[in-house]
Amino acid sequence: MRQMSTELQLDLASHLRSVGWLTFTEIEVPGTEGDSYASGRVDVVAVKPHHYAQRDLRAYECKSTRSDFLHDVGSDKWRRYLLVFPRVYFAVPSGLVKKAEVPDEAGLIVRGENGWSTVKAARGHVPPNLGVNSILALLYRGYEHDKEVRNVRDRLIYDDRGAVQTAKAFGWDTRRRLSQTVHELDPTLRALKEAVEEITGQTLTGMAVESLTRQVQA
Repeated sequence: MRQMSTELQLDLASHLRSVGWLTFTEIEVPGTEGDSYASGRVDVVAVKPHHYAQRDLRAYECKSTRSDFLHDVGSDKWRRYLLVFPRVYFAVPSGLVKKAEVPDEAGLIVRGENGWSTVKAARGHVPPNLGVNSILALLYRGYEHDKEVRNVRDRLIYDDRGAVQTAKAFGWDTRRRLSQTVHELDPTLRALKEAVEEITGQTLTGMAVESLTRQVQA
């Protein structure tokens, strides 16, 4: 069941990137805390590059089973995301959920045989807790991911057994994916930096990523 949900999550993120969104998966976002629970871990977060002033930051909750969807809706924990995200969507396989079953504030996007389609648009609003820490959380996640990729890449190059032997152990496809990930992260980090500057009105030029991450962790 967990594997199905993960596959749905990755497929949705791939679709959103193909239509121009920046995406992050399994990310804990500050500002979504409640009295009885910690910050929410969002399945997929999406933001449109160069439209940051609109603050169209979206949260997607992926549900692969009907019972999982009904439990999430019934518990109302999903509403914590409304504190930070202007729009919240449920993402499900086609036929799993009826449009009328989706809460008024949320949207519904479904995966059919021909790809993803929006069945119900989420109602936009101005979230009370959307701030620089929420945006920086995305930047921090991207930085940590980039650091992990660089560490693995360094092992491929400098391992005592030699780059070729290590590459064979990981597989040539792994090397290709690592290289592609590093290439894709650079514009993502630059775009998120622009988002922070536009939303906060602060100039971050010259500020190290480590300094930004300290603001998130403070």
